[in-house]
Amino acid sequence: MQKRDICPFYKNGYCISPMLDSPSDIVVSANRCFKTYKTCRYYVDQGEEKEGLENYQQDEKVDQDIKFYPKISLIQEKIDSGCEFFQLMKTENGFIASCKILNRIITEGQARLCSKYWQSCPLRRT
Repeated sequence: MQKRDICPFYKNGYCISPMLDSPSDIVVSANRCFKTYKTCRYYVDQGEEKEGLENYQQDEKVDQDIKFYPKISLIQEKIDSGCEFFQLMKTENGFIASCKILNRIITEGQARLCSKYWQSCPLRRT
């Protein structure tokens, strides 16, 4: 069974729904908590889950979930940019940068351009 088939409010045999005053095992049912949990009256839709790069916070160590080409994307020293869409993430071998507008990892050269010319955004023109 995949994680997405289990109710997000099911934890260790208890329902921890925000609609309950306290965690309860009385409302837990295998039929309801697995696969058909969205029909449960204690289920609260919390909106879309973050995917991909949105899961990682700035300077957070990146697991192997994010695919990138180390030869062009790996940055040895920390780069800063005034752009609100620039995100620098730490890896085992250095840093990688991403652009939230482009929704992808950017190369070291692009990261340096973003750092230097962030006000005119050289990346969105290409």
